[in-house]
Amino acid sequence: MKFASSVFFVFCLVVLVGCRVGGLEAVSVEDAQVKASPVEIVERIQAERGAVVAKLSNGMTVIARAVHTAPVVSVRAYVRAGGLYEKEWLGCGISHLCEHLVAEYSTTSEAGHLRSKSHAARSRLEDIGGQANAYTTLSHTCYYISAAAGKTNECIDLIADQIARPEITTAYFKREHGVVQRELEMGKDDPRRIMYYTHQANLYGTHPAAVPVIGYADPLGRVTYEDVRTYHGRMYVPQNIIFVVVGDIDPQAAIERVVRGMQGFYKGRSPEFTLPETPPVSGVRRVVRHSAAFKEAAQLMSFPTIPLIHPDLYALDVLSHVLSRGRSSRLARELKFNKRLVTSIDSWSDTPHWGRGAFTVTFRADPTKADAAEKAILEELRRVIREGVTADELDRAKRQKIAEYLRSQQTMESIASTIATDFAATGDLGFSQNYTDNIQKVTAEQVRAMAEKYFHFDAMVITRMLPATGPEVAEKKTTPQVRTRTEVYTLPNGLKVVLKPTETVGLVSMVMAVQGGLLMEERKTNGLGSLMVDLSTRGAGELSAEQITSFFNSAGGSISAICGDNTFLWQGSVLSGKFDRALDILSDIVLKPTFPEKELEIIRPLAVANLKRVEEHWFYQLRKFFRDRFFTQSPWGMISQGDLRVIENATVAQIAAYHEKILKAGSSVLAVCGDFDPAAAKKLIDQRFGAFPGGTAKLDIPAPRRIGAKGELHVQKSRTKQAGIIVAAPGTTISNIHDRLALMLIDTIISGYHMPDGWLHKELRGKELVYVVHAYHKTGFAPGAFITYAATQPQKAVEVVDIIKKNMRKAADYLPTQKELDRAINTIVTAEMLNHQTVEELATGAGLDELYGLGVDWPQKLRARLKQLTPEQVRTVARKYLGGQYVVTVITPAPERFGAESIVQQEKETQKVK
Repeated sequence: MKFASSVFFVFCLVVLVGCRVGGLEAVSVEDAQVKASPVEIVERIQAERGAVVAKLSNGMTVIARAVHTAPVVSVRAYVRAGGLYEKEWLGCGISHLCEHLVAEYSTTSEAGHLRSKSHAARSRLEDIGGQANAYTTLSHTCYYISAAAGKTNECIDLIADQIARPEITTAYFKREHGVVQRELEMGKDDPRRIMYYTHQANLYGTHPAAVPVIGYADPLGRVTYEDVRTYHGRMYVPQNIIFVVVGDIDPQAAIERVVRGMQGFYKGRSPEFTLPETPPVSGVRRVVRHSAAFKEAAQLMSFPTIPLIHPDLYALDVLSHVLSRGRSSRLARELKFNKRLVTSIDSWSDTPHWGRGAFTVTFRADPTKADAAEKAILEELRRVIREGVTADELDRAKRQKIAEYLRSQQTMESIASTIATDFAATGDLGFSQNYTDNIQKVTAEQVRAMAEKYFHFDAMVITRMLPATGPEVAEKKTTPQVRTRTEVYTLPNGLKVVLKPTETVGLVSMVMAVQGGLLMEERKTNGLGSLMVDLSTRGAGELSAEQITSFFNSAGGSISAICGDNTFLWQGSVLSGKFDRALDILSDIVLKPTFPEKELEIIRPLAVANLKRVEEHWFYQLRKFFRDRFFTQSPWGMISQGDLRVIENATVAQIAAYHEKILKAGSSVLAVCGDFDPAAAKKLIDQRFGAFPGGTAKLDIPAPRRIGAKGELHVQKSRTKQAGIIVAAPGTTISNIHDRLALMLIDTIISGYHMPDGWLHKELRGKELVYVVHAYHKTGFAPGAFITYAATQPQKAVEVVDIIKKNMRKAADYLPTQKELDRAINTIVTAEMLNHQTVEELATGAGLDELYGLGVDWPQKLRARLKQLTPEQVRTVARKYLGGQYVVTVITPAPERFGAESIVQQEKETQKVK
C-alpha cells in the first residue's frame, strides 16, 4: 500500500514516543585489522531526481537528496529492528524499549570529549533548535530530526552519535523501562490501539505480526538490562541501517559528514530476518469484544491479499480508492449518506514488504446497525465483482493517487521517509514515483478482477468492538528560499485577499477564514457553527452534495470546513489544472450554500456520533471538562462539536439565519497558495467574491478569567485507567504580541515547543510519574489560558499536580539567561518553518495571520520580534500571568484521592469570585 493508508491504520501501525537516549557500542565480529581501518565510501551512485546513494565500507547505506523549496533539512536513520524480528524476545516490546534507550541526544562534544549526559544531551538539541523524535514499527525503528538547513551538520552529527555511539546505563534502563510500561497502560484507554491490536491478533494468529510492537505487560516487565544489550548488539550494526539526509543541502557534503560521524562504527554479524509464513485464513474468523473505551460499534473486515512486490498492487489500491476515498465513493455514498448505516467508513490495501497483506474495510456505527452495515458492505463488494467500476470512478481514483503523491513530496520529512522506506523495501529509490505511473495504467477490468480474485466471502477476518454496555535554523536563513510574490489587497466590500504563488508544482490550496467560530455561539446555539460549515459543503449554488464531492475527488483534491474557537474555515485543495472551477465552487459554498434538508438529516447523526466520541479518549474528556470549568464566562467553555440538544433540534432555517449573521466580508480573508496564475486568479476572485456581504462581525469578547485567592480544584470521576490533569492560569489575546511572545518563550523553556521538553518533561518523566506532559498557551481573539496537561497513574495524580504547580511558580519568578532565550527562539522559529511547508499549511497560515492582524509576513517577522524581548521582560510577563493561583481540573477513576472536603471548599471560593 502506497499513499493509501487510512489515518486509523497509520496511527496504529506506528508506536510514537517522546525520545530520550542511551548507548551501546555495536557488537562486531571484524578482526582487529578491519576495525583499525577508517570507514569510507566504497560506492557512490547518482540516482534519480538529484539523490546520491553511497555505500560505506562498514556496510551502511547513505542517501542524500537536495530539495531547495524550503530552508530546512530532515535527517533520519532507519534500523531494521522492529517487532517482527525480536525472536526470543517476541512479546517483550524490546525494539520499542531499545528505541527509548538509543534516542538520547549524544554524549560526545564536537571535539570528541565525553560530556555529562544529563547536560550535553539536552543542550545539544537546544543548540540545534530542531524537532527530534523516534518511532518503532513492526519492521523498523526510525530516529529523526528536522531543523533549519544551516544546522545540517549538527543534525547529522546528532543522529550519527545516537546510532554509532549510544551510552545505555543501568540507571537509564530502569527509568525508561518504567516509562514504556506506563505507555502500555495508557494504550488500554485508546480505542484505536485496542481495535488495531485485537484485529492484528485475529488476522495473523501465530505470526509475529500479531504481536503489538509495544509488547505485552508481563513479558515487557521481565525484560532485563542484559536482554537490551544483547538485542542492541545484534540489530544495531551498520549494514542494518539506512541513513538519509534531505533538504536544502549539498548532497556530497552531507554524505561526507555522515562518513565522518561513522568513524569507529564497524560491521557486525548480520541479523537473521527469516519469518514464518503467514497462516492461511479458512472460513470466517470472527472476534467480538466489549470495551468501555468504545461508544459505538467499530469493525474491521479483512481479506488476505499480497506482499508489496506483486503485480496486483496497483489495481488493489485503485479498488480501495473507488470504494472509500471521498464522499462520492461507493461505500461512503451508500452506507454513510444514503442508507445512514454508519458514521464513518474507510478501506485500504495493506501490502507490507515482509509478507502477505490484507484488503480491509472498517466502519463505525450505532451498535444496533452494525449487522446491517456489515451486510450492506458485503453487498457493495459483490456488486463490484458483478458490475465492475465506471470510467468516472477509475479516473477519479487515478487523479487522487497523483494528488497523494504530490502531497507526499511537499515536506522534507515526507520526502526523506519515502526515499528511505522505498529503498529499504524494494531497493528502488524511485519506487513511489514509478508506483503512481503504474497506477495510471490500471484498467477498469483489472479493478473488477481484483475484487473477484481477493474478496473471498468464505475466508474473511472480522473484528468487532462494542461498547461495554451495548449489545453482542540558521540565522541567515529564516525564510523559505522560495520566490514568492505575495500580494495582499482588499475588495470594495472589505474582503482581504492574499495571493501567494510558490514553486510547489501541480497543487493549489484555497482558504477562506472568517472571524467567529465558538465566539459567535452561546449555549442555546452551540453546535450551529459546525452544522453550518459542514452543511455548506453539501449543497451550494446549483450543485448537489454529490456533485461537489465528485468534483473535488476527480480533481485530486478535497474540500473541508471547520468551526474553530476563533474562526470558521473553509479549505479546498486541487490539482492546479482544476483551480478555476474549484474557486467557483468554493465561492458558492461560502456565499451561496443551499443547506438541503435531506443533507441535514444525513449529517445530524454523524454530528451526534462525533460528539459522543469526545468521551472515548482521556484527553478529549479532560479538555471538555477543563473548558467548562475554566472558561466560565467565555464561549470557549463550550466545544465546537456542540450541544446534543442543539444538534438534535437544529433546523435549516436556523442554520441559514446563523450563516447570514456571521458572514461579513470585513471580517474575512481569502488566501490562495501554490501553483497558479496570480493575474488570472485576481480576476476570478473579483468576479466571484464581489458579492460577499459587507460589514464586520460583532464578537462579544469576554473579560479575562479571575481566580480566587485559594485557587480552584475540579475533579471528575472517569472510566479511564489513567488520570488526566490540567493546571491552568489566565492567558492573553493573540493581539497582545509582547505578552504572548514572552509566554511562548517561557513555555518553550519549561515544556518545549510542539515537542515535549524542558523542566516539566525532565522531572516528571525522570521520576516515571507520567507518560505525557506538555504546556502551551491557548490564545485567540479572546483572553486564553496558559495550560499544562499530563497523564499519569491515578495514585500519582496528586503528586503530579503538586509538581506542575511548583514548576509554574518557579517559572513565574525565573530570570532566563540570554542563552536560554536564544535557544528557545531558535526552537520556535525552526518549528514554525517545519510547520509551513505544504500549500495547505502555507495558505492556512497566511489566511489566519492576516485575519488575526499579524500580517502575511508574520513568519518572517517572528524571529526579530522574539529577539526584542529581554530576560527581564520575559520574567515580568511570567509573573503577570503565572504568579497567581491556578485552576486545576482532573479526570480520574479515583477522585477520592484529592479529598472531597477540599474540593467543596475551593468550589465555594470559586463561586465567590464569580
